[in-house]
Order: sequence, then structure tokens, then C-alpha cells
Amino acid sequence: MASHTNGRITLLDCTLRDGGYYNDWDFSRTLINRYLAAMKQSGVPVVEIGFRTIEADTFLGPAAYATDDYLRSLDLPDGITYAVMLNAKEVVADQAPAAFIDALFSPAAASPVDLVRIAAHFRELDDLAPGIERLHALGYQVGLNLMQIAARSPEEIDRFGRLASDWQVSVAYFADSFGGMQPAHVTDVVNRLRKSFDGPIGCHMHNNMSLAFSNSMAAIDAGATYVDSTVLGMGRGPGNAQTEYMAVELTRRGYAKLDVVPLLPLVTGEFGELQRHYGWGANVYYFLSAAHNIHPTYIQEMTRDGRYTVDEIVTALNDLKAAGGTSFNRARLEAAVTESGLIDPDGTWDATGWCADRPVLIVGPGPQSVARRDDIENYVRTIRPIVIALNAIPPIDVSLVDVFAICHPVRALIDAETIGSLHQPVVMPRGIQARIVSEHSTVEFRDFGIAAADGPMDISSSSCTSPRISAFPYALAIATAGGATEIQLTGFDGFADSDPRQGEMEHLIASYTANPKALPLVALTPTNYRVGQRSIYAPVRVAGSPT
Repeated sequence: MASHTNGRITLLDCTLRDGGYYNDWDFSRTLINRYLAAMKQSGVPVVEIGFRTIEADTFLGPAAYATDDYLRSLDLPDGITYAVMLNAKEVVADQAPAAFIDALFSPAAASPVDLVRIAAHFRELDDLAPGIERLHALGYQVGLNLMQIAARSPEEIDRFGRLASDWQVSVAYFADSFGGMQPAHVTDVVNRLRKSFDGPIGCHMHNNMSLAFSNSMAAIDAGATYVDSTVLGMGRGPGNAQTEYMAVELTRRGYAKLDVVPLLPLVTGEFGELQRHYGWGANVYYFLSAAHNIHPTYIQEMTRDGRYTVDEIVTALNDLKAAGGTSFNRARLEAAVTESGLIDPDGTWDATGWCADRPVLIVGPGPQSVARRDDIENYVRTIRPIVIALNAIPPIDVSLVDVFAICHPVRALIDAETIGSLHQPVVMPRGIQARIVSEHSTVEFRDFGIAAADGPMDISSSSCTSPRISAFPYALAIATAGGATEIQLTGFDGFADSDPRQGEMEHLIASYTANPKALPLVALTPTNYRVGQRSIYAPVRVAGSPT
């Protein structure tokens, strides 16, 4: 069995395991073999090659399962300790944890794997004993990783240490899962854990507040002897302490003998490309998630998706802060984006007939509205359609707008001052009105309700449902309820096919057109959406002119 360390501190690189949250653990064999060769040449003693999971309800790449057969297909250099990680929730969910282990692991003597780490929440610890005992019986070294350590009391940390000691684990790890710890807190955790566990202590730090490296060094200074890192920090959310940084600093301090040079082609080459593609790294959203104890996967999903606006991310963070978001749940994410307590599903304004027998022009925010502003304004003055602007700041002369359609609560709060100065009617759910309108406001508000619901849009005289709380479907519903003849669009340019926003808009359009009440949609400026197309320069009859 490979030795764990070449110095006082053991660096464990878990790029393929933690970084897999970005690419579904689907690294190419060519990249993995180059990575493993670089780890060997750099002197990194322990490599966590991936998870070992039974999850099979979606596509995951081979590093999610890290089977022995898969590992044997790789060019595994000698002299490295190879590790895999189990999720405790899978172990304890099984009625027979030992049998679960036997289903996933052969005896260690016949496996490329030396070390099995189990990532556990505190509530899962007590039920892990049979699984750990079975791993020991099979000959594996076992690491026990306690997640979300920042939320644990001193007494709970003591208990974790006692259990790790009783079970004779090879290393007791703690993880700053939300990346919100400060170095002083890290020091306190290590000092506390050393009182109840006399074996090696390790740390796994996340970079939400750009402190993963500093916190790792604080743990080492306090007595931790294992530390996790990843190439270029590739890991869930903002990522982890960077292996290349840790290699330089541990060597500089004499804690290990590591050579950063073999890592540099990976940093500037393949992993640099992966970072440019997936965009992990610290940002203000991750910082806020750490400050409010929100699981970083919420931020990862919203920022990588591309559908979510700044307003929606802020809405979600505020909701998760109030309701609690320590565990990631996709349904909870969608609810956090759309539910703010300010949106009313039922309205009090009857829109029937307000634009009857007139075309309605919805002015969108796309570049075409800016580039063709003069032509759009001339069209409005000549043809005289009813003009709906999305939100409070239109890309054309505000005096040409007939009504403003505003339904997103955060956008309304941001634009509250502008909304308060408008002279045209504002269509808006009353719950939002109550938050932004002063008692002296002279704005004419029309309360039209909206609710989020999958499937075809439902439109009544005073409210609608839409797959998303968004000004565009809201405006479509207002025009439809009002009896317009058709809906014209400018500034709805569209996005690249690979951009998630394109699919989202196409979904909204399809949801609207599936309603039997749907009116013809006609773009007057260039678009790549599947709607009718006409030129804003084509001669058409003036609204209300003789036939």
C-alpha cells in the first residue's frame, strides 16, 4: 500500500471528485492520465479519483462511480495513494450498510483503491459504524469527513472526534462546506477536535469568501496534517484551495516536498479551458451565500444556467436566507426565484377591452430596440399602436409608451424611484405596489395578477399564469385580456442556440401560443424566435384609418 506522505503535511488532490460537480464527472481518459502523471511528477501523495456511488437516474461520467475496473483502465502511477469518496446518505439509507459496502467494494488487496472517505452530515454519523467496520474488514483505510462544520457546536465537534476515535479512522476531516469560515474559527475547530481525536486531522475548504487557502494554512498551523486541494481550485460552487498554490507554500514552509512545475501545463492548458467554460471561482454571489449560510450549489446552478437575471438571483438569496437553504434542492431553487411574498395570483383590475381592436406593440430591451430607436419611434407616431414597455426604463421615448408592465418584485424595488415618477399607467400586482408606492404617489396602478405554473399560459380578465414571473409573458397576457388584434414585438432579438436564455424564451412563447386565446405574434425587428416576421419599414395602415 502506498505511503500517504512525503513530509509532515499530506496534500490530497480531489480535482476529479470535487471538480466533477461542473462536468458531471465526465473527464476524458486522456486528461485523467495527463493529470495523474502530473500528480506523480509533482509529488502529490494522495489522489481522490472520484466518488463511488449507486446513483443511476441521470447521466454521470465514470469518475462518479470510480469502479475498480474503470481505475484499472487508467494509467495509474505507482507511489500514489488512491482514494474514493462515499456519500454517507447512501450508506445509511441502506438497511444493511455492511452489505451496501460489499456491493461496491472488493477486498482492498485486489483493488487499486487504498483510502475510502465518507462525507457525512452530523445527523448521519451514528448509523455509519457498520459500514466503517466493513471497510476496515476489507482492508481499506477510512477517512471520515464531517460536512458543514461551521454549524456544529463545540459539543458536536467533541462527539465527532470521539466517534472517529472509537472507529479508528485513518483521518478525521472537517469541511467548510459553505466557505464562510474565518481563520480564527478554523483554528478553534482544530484545537477542539484534537481534544477528542488523537489521530490525523484534515480539512477541506471552499472558496466562497476567497479564504480557502488562508483557512487551509490556519488549519495546518493549528495542527491539521491533511489538507485537500484541487487544480485551479476546480470544485463545487466557487471551488477549493488551489493545488498549485498549496504545493508552493507547503514546500516553502518545509512541510512537504512538492514541485509545482509539472502542474503548470494543466493549469494553463486543459484545466484553464475547463475554467473558462464552466466559470467556477469566487464572486459576490458566493460571498453572500457564505455570509447567509446558503448552500453554494444554489449559486452554481443559477450562474451557470444563464436564465437567471441579477434580480432573480438576489430574490433567491433573500428567500433562502429567510427560509433556510443549507441543503440544495432544485424545486426549492425554482421556488426561491419566483416566490417573494409580493406577487398576487389574483388581480382586481379588469383588463377587458382596454386595447380592444388595436394592435399592441411590446418594446423589448434587445439591441435592435437601441439600434433602431428612431425608426421604432417614427413607427409608433405614424401607426399609433398601443405601446407596452417592459419594466420602468424603455429603450424608446418614454412619452410614446401607453402602459408599463412590471411584475418582478426585485426589479420593481430597484426601479421604485423611476416608477414613482411615471405619468402613464403601470400594470403591476398589488403586493408589489404596496412595497414601492408612497402615500403621496400619483401613479395610476392597475392590479393584474400573475402566478408561476407549468404548462400553457392561463389568461383571465384580471390575471394570468406563466412558467416564469417575467415581464414578457405578463405583457402578453395584458394585451390578450385587453382584446388586442395582434401583438407586435421590437427588440426581441434572441440569443445563440446554445444560450439557455434562448430556450427559456422559446418555452415562454410556446406556453403563450398553446393558449386558445393567443394572438398572432409578429416581430418588426430582426429576431431568431419562432414568431411571425414583418419589417418595421413596410407600409401598413394607420390604426383607425378607413378601410
